[in-house]
Order: sequence, then C-alpha cells, then structure tokens
Amino acid sequence: MNIKASIIAASVALAAIATPAFAWTQLGVRDVADRTDHDTIRLPGNRVFNRIRLCVYRNPIRFYDLQIRYRNGGVEDVSVRDFIGAGQCTRSIDLNGRFRNIDRIDMTYEETSWRHRTATVRVFGE
Repeated sequence: MNIKASIIAASVALAAIATPAFAWTQLGVRDVADRTDHDTIRLPGNRVFNRIRLCVYRNPIRFYDLQIRYRNGGVEDVSVRDFIGAGQCTRSIDLNGRFRNIDRIDMTYEETSWRHRTATVRVFGE
C-alpha cells in the first residue's frame, strides 16, 4: 500500500512540475458545418499573445483565410491556406510585434468530410 501511495504522490508532484510556464490558452471555439463558413472569435479585455495556433477536431477542415485584428487598429493577414486533419493543429503562428493585444480573429474555412457532419476549430494563444 505504501508503494501505491508513493507512486500517486510522485505522479501528482510531477504533473505540477511538468506544466510549462507559458501554456497555451484557449481563445475560442467554433463548430463548422459541411460548407464554407466565416466565423469571428472576439477576445474581451486585454488579451496579449506572442503566437496562436488552430486545432481541428472530429473532421478535417480546409482553411482559406485567417485575419487577426488588434486593438490598436492593426490587421495581420496570416497565410494558413491548408488542409488540417482531425486531431491536428496548424504550425505555431508568430504574431508580428511583441505581446500583441488581439481584438478578434476572423476565419474562413470549410469542413471537408463527405457526410453532413460538423468539425470543431479551437484557437489557442501563447
């Protein structure tokens, strides 16, 4: 019994240590139907990040356009024109400048399964 308790305690301690200082924060989630869609994720308050990435769940998605709008009025058009499979994420997309204050993220994409299903896109920032 003492060995089990020691293993559990060590696992809990290791999990606390293994968490990175700059972990990815979920910024928003959108469900995508079996068609081309345009969605906006708005970030309330001051939300500053160095980079973002998009992850796809349930079904693959083809991205056409990604635009990041900043609170200072700046706009960054990011080239993500790519097919992202279910369970995969885009590359880590570095934002121009340091610690950019994101107002909203505009996405144009298409869920590409053959069935009438939905996919989920999650946007993360770091």
